Amino acid sequence: MATEPPENAILLGKLGKTFQLAGGLRFYGLGQAEADAIFKLERLFITNLGERRLTQARRVGDQTVLYIANVTKVEQAKLLVNEEVYARADDLPEPEEGFYLELLLGLSVQLDGEPFGEVVDVISAGFQDLLAILHNDGEYLVPLQADYVQISEEGIVIENAPEGLLEAS
Repeated sequence: MATEPPENAILLGKLGKTFQLAGGLRFYGLGQAEADAIFKLERLFITNLGERRLTQARRVGDQTVLYIANVTKVEQAKLLVNEEVYARADDLPEPEEGFYLELLLGLSVQLDGEPFGEVVDVISAGFQDLLAILHNDGEYLVPLQADYVQISEEGIVIENAPEGLLEAS
């Protein structure tokens, strides 16, 4: 049984608790782009299950529920709770807004026009996401949605950050 995602896969989020008795599972996207993309995909890769056809994705209130091929009973679905969900990068639609968070990993970071470091992680902190930036004197956390953070395919640009945010202690 395949447990590692394909080489070109992008992490979309995690499966949560089961939903009703027909094998539905709640889905929690890493970010808005990932949460939106799930509705446009036909195939997913799920850790400890492998690649499967997504038979249905639907909203139930403020939650997203997924139905996966060959997972038709609550007992089967329970085995997938907390598993990660991936999609092949080639299958992902262009985000209507924002970006896929995993694609930020490895981007270079400039601080006020000077090279500063590299994004090594994106941490979901509930109401906002944090960029973990590795600099030669340590790791810094920067709010991703802050107005002083600009994102492009070339990298992250931070300008006019609050005093002390990116200074070694």
